[in-house]
Amino acid sequence: MNYFKKIVAFAIISLTLHTCTLFKKGINKPVTIAMLDRSVPVSISSTALNAKYTVNLAEAGLNENFLQGFDSEAKITKNVTFVSDEAIADYILKVVSLKIVESSKVEKISDEKSPYNGQEMVLNTIDVTAEVELTNAKDKSKKLNSCSNTKSRSEKLKNNRDVGDLIMGTNKDNTNYRTKLLDDNICNNLSEDVGRRIWVPITRRIANAQK
Repeated sequence: MNYFKKIVAFAIISLTLHTCTLFKKGINKPVTIAMLDRSVPVSISSTALNAKYTVNLAEAGLNENFLQGFDSEAKITKNVTFVSDEAIADYILKVVSLKIVESSKVEKISDEKSPYNGQEMVLNTIDVTAEVELTNAKDKSKKLNSCSNTKSRSEKLKNNRDVGDLIMGTNKDNTNYRTKLLDDNICNNLSEDVGRRIWVPITRRIANAQK
């Protein structure tokens, strides 16, 4: 049963990653793109009551993860070739920014059966937004609209039984609430995901320009 659950989980994750780029537009004519500067301008900020995920983040790691997702999708985007010389490029691509923002909200537990009823819990959210700019290499005054993508993940309140409850035989009435935390690497994971997903608006801008 555990093996089956792992297979299902893997299938769901794979489908999710594929679905995020299903809305890419097909590029019918070959295009060349120059991306000379691969240093991603990273900004990290927090308005959270208690920052958990943006503390001691390494900008270099965020840059690397974004480009990893970006490059993986670029390799499978048909009719797109990257070049190192603007003189032979159709478009110039520049990563304008990669912003990581941690915020928080207060959620009140509303469950009359629970001893936690009425208690307020602070839940944190991570938003990662990337913006890139495409410019016509032959006429740099012609800029295609900037492309952006945002991915967010939030902590959640959970009252379902966890492994500890099953072992100890507790929380059978699902009245014990706890915070489901995010992965410690959530900022890097979302940066990679956004790097992959940014290809949806990129392909749409190029496809529209080819009409």
